[in-house]
Amino acid sequence: MLKKGEHMKKGSEKVIQNHLNRMAQVFQDTAGFGGNTEKRIMRSFFQKVQKLADVNFNETVPAEDDMSGESVEKVGYFIDLALKTFQKISHPHLEKGQQAKFIYILSETYETLGSYESALQNYKIALDFAAEQNSRLLQGQIQFRMACIYGEMGKWSDATRLLQQAIAVMRAISDFSGIALSQLELAKIAYRKGEYAKAQKLFESALETSESVNDVAKMATVNNHLGMLLRMQGKYDDAFHHFQKALIDFQSIQDARGSAESLNNLGVIHLRNGDLREATGYFEKALRLCQDSGNLPSMAFIYLNKTEFYIEVGDYPMAATACGRALEILVRLKNPIGIAKANNLLGRIFWKSDDLETARIFYEESIQFYKEFWVPLGLANCYREFAEMLTEKGNREEVSTMLEQANEIYKNLGVEVPVLHIRKNSAPPVIINSNVEESEGAHRAPSQSA
Repeated sequence: MLKKGEHMKKGSEKVIQNHLNRMAQVFQDTAGFGGNTEKRIMRSFFQKVQKLADVNFNETVPAEDDMSGESVEKVGYFIDLALKTFQKISHPHLEKGQQAKFIYILSETYETLGSYESALQNYKIALDFAAEQNSRLLQGQIQFRMACIYGEMGKWSDATRLLQQAIAVMRAISDFSGIALSQLELAKIAYRKGEYAKAQKLFESALETSESVNDVAKMATVNNHLGMLLRMQGKYDDAFHHFQKALIDFQSIQDARGSAESLNNLGVIHLRNGDLREATGYFEKALRLCQDSGNLPSMAFIYLNKTEFYIEVGDYPMAATACGRALEILVRLKNPIGIAKANNLLGRIFWKSDDLETARIFYEESIQFYKEFWVPLGLANCYREFAEMLTEKGNREEVSTMLEQANEIYKNLGVEVPVLHIRKNSAPPVIINSNVEESEGAHRAPSQSA
């Protein structure tokens, strides 16, 4: 069963139902093996799993909640029971290839539910089966999925090792789409570790591989990431070029989610260049797409960027309203990185409204989030902004300490120290990058810049 605290995030309903349908199909396909007792059990279990797959989870879970409680308990119970049933019956009658297929589907289901320990345990079993059968395609897929979980857990060495192994296997079978996906994950790990130059090279490799097989979705995703890195270096024209390419590709495959993210990113570049009218036009287009598709994560970060816009034009009440809308969504989604950014912006709003004591509270809260979930660039920028506010109070010792900490982070990241002129221009806004796993966790490569 799922452990306390494990939950399936909102938006996973269709993924879970797909896993259950595939699992039910395996039971149906294997119902002809064994004696009469085994056949009856297999057919019976096929019917039970299929019935569960037909459940409309959207009707049982409030729109604002995660997939938790009764629905997850029901899914978790059947998944655990499916494993025990299959282990008891399948071994004498099924070849390892069929067993590997079932265990792989089961592992995917555990992963989607957020039960990472169970997912890893079963992925390892499926990997052994795949190796014995010399099924390289399945072997590479399993190594990739395990690497993603280790990345979620912050075990970057294990994730890197498995991704490198997956790339080697995929090269042997010329699976270039799989190679590009693995290169993308390696780049995200480098990003998480603050190795931005390395991350850029890996993103460029992933883009080259994606282009070699014309994988439009991956090309768009990688271009968004490259745009973010270039924007961080102040190369706005190059960043705009990559964001524009991402938008064209996302629109060509009718990906509303990716299109909204790209529109938002283009708006950020206009905002940084002082083109406020252009910026707000892009933000509004992105927001409409998010509202139409129910894309709450991207909607939250667009509201944060609108907050930046309102601060720029000096409309602090509207800035507070936009930031409040973003924060409401981010708390609902349990997104700590977004919450850190929202607190940073609230600190700026109260500072510019001459309420320095309240501003301090929000800046300190933001710093704690950035430290806990280790978002180095966000932490450094928050230190510098907080220090600039404190100069008005003449606290030189505290200011000096914060600036030293910020500059040390910039140095370690290999990023030039940004010029902050908060009174005239906002600090760097949020950039959204499309990500296969939409919800940011503690160790997930942030699809938003800090």
